[in-house]
Amino acid sequence: MIIKFISWFIIFGLALFFIFSITTYAQETEVNDPVLKERIELIQASQKMSEEQKESSLSKSGISLFLTDFHTDETEYKLGGKFEQLLPADFVGKRDDISLAYVIEGIYLEGESTSLAGFLSLKATFNNRLFSPYFGLGVEFMGVADYQGFVGLNLMDNNFFIETKFINDQDEWDSGSFYSVVGFKINL
Repeated sequence: MIIKFISWFIIFGLALFFIFSITTYAQETEVNDPVLKERIELIQASQKMSEEQKESSLSKSGISLFLTDFHTDETEYKLGGKFEQLLPADFVGKRDDISLAYVIEGIYLEGESTSLAGFLSLKATFNNRLFSPYFGLGVEFMGVADYQGFVGLNLMDNNFFIETKFINDQDEWDSGSFYSVVGFKINL
């Protein structure tokens, strides 16, 4: 019984010695092997490059097409489009969780005296949250309305969105209506 215990103890000790020898040899090889060092440097450079690409993709612009029930009789939808450009990170204060963008959008108004409603807006998006919610305010510059306010959600990696707009298209400052918007965005 004691011989069996001693033999198991020796086998266990040899196994530990073998494992520690291999790890020590691997660490020494890693330090002394120039090919391995070069590979590690390439991996680190690749990681840095992918981070830079991710940051640059956040600063890109996008074009969106959407449908809205603005100026309709609730049975049809109007087609709209918008261009969105993120403002530089220095403008926001280098915060990763909020991004600001300016938005230029137009809604085609078929059969009306002014065939286009155009808005210039400022949009704030809460990144790193479920559905990346956003809100914004803007002014209308084609004479169809006075201003708009909107809230929305980005869906499916920010390529699709749903939005609710409050547009003041009446003569009183505090009068207006709520409108629904659904659309998709193509990043440039």
